[in-house]
Amino acid sequence: MENEEKILNPQESLRIIRETIDVAKKGVQENGFHFLLWGWLVALASVGEYYLRQTRGGTEPYLVWAIMPLIGVPAALIYEWRRDKKQHERNLVREWYGLVWLGFAISLILSLVLAIRNQVSPVPLVMTLAAFATFMSGLLMRFKPLVLGAIVLWIGAAVCLALPMDVHVLIQAGGIMLGYLVPGYMLNHKARQNHV
Repeated sequence: MENEEKILNPQESLRIIRETIDVAKKGVQENGFHFLLWGWLVALASVGEYYLRQTRGGTEPYLVWAIMPLIGVPAALIYEWRRDKKQHERNLVREWYGLVWLGFAISLILSLVLAIRNQVSPVPLVMTLAAFATFMSGLLMRFKPLVLGAIVLWIGAAVCLALPMDVHVLIQAGGIMLGYLVPGYMLNHKARQNHV
């Protein structure tokens, strides 16, 4: 049997490309879950550390950061596992989105180790990395509030460089609220509107 290739005219080619892009966009549409989850966890841990440092001092305030991944990582993994069960088709843009955040996680761990080892505040590093991943997410999803959120996080990181380490966690809390939570709630609202 002879294999015949169908020759597409320019209009058919453009239609196929447009449909492929639409499928890719739908695969990356986000309901804001991860931004809301991690936004609240980081904001609460930041404020919690500041409060504990003001009332207790010592190293105990840093324990709030040990609790955060115990809640966040299982919640994020379960959410992704459930979402993967529903979506069976492969999507290149969604894969890139996931790789951006995988790169963020690896860079975050290395940055935290370096900051602790060199006894410097990890907050400007964390905010810079979070800004980059948020910026890339905003570009991939074509969602301007995430790009603006990334700019807020970069500004927060720069402000930390001019302030004493005691207040870095408060700057981080504010930056995360504006950079993660506001766009996260906007994504959530947009996703609900699309399901109605």
